[in-house]
Amino acid sequence: MCESHFENTISRLPLAGVRVVDLSTPLGSYVGRLYSDLGAEVVRVEPAEGLADRRRGAPTVGDVGAEWVFHNVGKKSVVIDDVDAGLDSPTVVDLLRSAQILLTSEGPESLRGRGLEPDTVAEVLPHLVHINISPYGLDGPWTDRPADDLTILAAGGLLALAGDPDRAPVRPAECQSAVAASLHGAIGGLIALLAQEGDHVGQTVDVSAQEAVAHSLENAIQYYDLEGSVRTRAGSAPKEAGTGLFACADGWLYVVGGLGGYPLGWAGIIDWFDECGVEGADALRADRWQDRLWRRTPEAITEFRTYFEQLTVSRTKEELYEAGQRHGVSVAPVSMPQDLLDNPQLVARNYFRSATIDGIDVTIPGPPYRFDGANIGPGPAVAGIAEHTEAVFTALAAD
Repeated sequence: MCESHFENTISRLPLAGVRVVDLSTPLGSYVGRLYSDLGAEVVRVEPAEGLADRRRGAPTVGDVGAEWVFHNVGKKSVVIDDVDAGLDSPTVVDLLRSAQILLTSEGPESLRGRGLEPDTVAEVLPHLVHINISPYGLDGPWTDRPADDLTILAAGGLLALAGDPDRAPVRPAECQSAVAASLHGAIGGLIALLAQEGDHVGQTVDVSAQEAVAHSLENAIQYYDLEGSVRTRAGSAPKEAGTGLFACADGWLYVVGGLGGYPLGWAGIIDWFDECGVEGADALRADRWQDRLWRRTPEAITEFRTYFEQLTVSRTKEELYEAGQRHGVSVAPVSMPQDLLDNPQLVARNYFRSATIDGIDVTIPGPPYRFDGANIGPGPAVAGIAEHTEAVFTALAAD
């Protein structure tokens, strides 16, 4: 058992005393970060030269990439020379015997090649919760198909919603399939860990990244269920008057004055226009603006924009946001990275945290939740290659 890596907690963190052995690829490494934030000791196993994943993602701090920092801050690093031998390595087996959770993220064929096939793991180490994330899951006709973020997003249906309708789909930034799959894997693993505490028997948590993406299709399922319509790529152009992106003095603003053709925020918008003396905006009181079909015409969208941009072009995002709040209109400033770092709500909640990499302090996102009496969040540093090897295996020998 290990103790939390936080020094200023009032009580034990939720996963204090839990050891996770992280043998994942980038498809599943975020699970270990989530568990580390909750107080688990996450042991990242690497070969002697370190994992190539350390250099993934720009920008870099020294030789360490941004993606590695985000996924691995707070984890320990140990080197096992024969890590690829899996359960044929006595050192790997000894480490796994001391753990409650094993994290992998590969298809069945690759797992067999590494000596980590789930049925064998369950036979040799029946106490382990084995979380495995793979592109298509551990069974079915596609289990060992080659895949990357683009193909998983396509197979899961998300690309059908991303981009302009008359152009090819657009892949979202970074590896969204890995994030979706890791969130599902982390939750499944916690459920299995809870069961393990009761009967001391582990489980295999089999997560398909394709299924995780299909489970995360915004409101596409609800549209089909409630309206019988199949959502497709809609692009970034506004679909109805009162809703969309609008330029302002220092960037962009997103406004939701209507939804589904209905003028949900219309009264507030008119009051706002009256307060600011927007020329000609009294025309928005006409009955036709309550007609959902008219509101969705290009003419209505263009006419509304001429009124609203009288407000926005000379005012800042912050001014417009505060005014929208006063009038009960859903307004969201489009935040750039520096805007987020300076955001008073995020600053007040201490959302961004500091971590150290080779003596350099960097700012990283923290967790979007709190626990009473516990300092939930990332550990204080990104470990160097093999930084914790001696300490971890000395403790194992002592046990």
